[in-house]
Amino acid sequence: MSDGLVLGGGGSLGAFSVGVLRWLAVDKGLHFDVVTGTSTGALSAVLAASGEVGLLSDLYTNVETRDILYAGLLGDANMVLHGYVNSVDPLRALIERYLTPARLARIVSRGVKLRIAITSLQRGLVEYGTETDPLPELREKILASACQPVLMPTIPIGGYDYLDGGVMQMLPIQAALDAGATRIYACATSAAPADRAPITRRFPNRHGTDVLNYTLRRAVLLLATQQTDDTLDLMAARGVDMRVFRPAGNLAPSPLEFSPSEMAAMVDEGYLRAQALLP
Repeated sequence: MSDGLVLGGGGSLGAFSVGVLRWLAVDKGLHFDVVTGTSTGALSAVLAASGEVGLLSDLYTNVETRDILYAGLLGDANMVLHGYVNSVDPLRALIERYLTPARLARIVSRGVKLRIAITSLQRGLVEYGTETDPLPELREKILASACQPVLMPTIPIGGYDYLDGGVMQMLPIQAALDAGATRIYACATSAAPADRAPITRRFPNRHGTDVLNYTLRRAVLLLATQQTDDTLDLMAARGVDMRVFRPAGNLAPSPLEFSPSEMAAMVDEGYLRAQALLP
């Protein structure tokens, strides 16, 4: 039996998956032979593959929005000037700080297969960063995996342009299966359909309503959630051996807002949810 850990996207909501992982890897003592991740799950996958769950928990309970994104003084006008809203220079620095040569070597020495999902805009395909990639290239793929369309820039790699792996593969279960996993532990940041309550925010078409920050983000989140539902339904229909962990209800309203206190609460929620689902 080969165990695969699959970490879905969701920005700050990825803190939920960190709590799940803490229960699985620390309390249950599970070792994962394959670790896949998309978007926020990309950097998490690196630390999960290196066996440093404690460091991952510290990361998610200490970073703030300014440690991930920089919107600048022009706000949404950046889209007109640059083609995207937020600079990801802080996130790039964070990735370089955590994905060190020693950490990549540790992943390789542990024999863990790492798969980071990215979307190729030219090819229209999902591609993957792996533990065998050169360090600078893997760093760029992790960055690309986290870059939401329009809200963040495209990342050029090898003559092509890449974005969030979640555009086409929010929950990279198939990648884990292809890498040899026979039992899947999948962490999604959205609740199951029956557990999702409507939100109360309105989305009027009026001047000054911040369409990019609210309407677009809400639309992206809905697309990602539906893709997660579809992936899990497909894998269940195929008879894949899965343990699926999803929150019992809606998490924080904005995945691109990184609040240490909110993320700490989501880590705890993920831990308790995993404990209840897999005692």
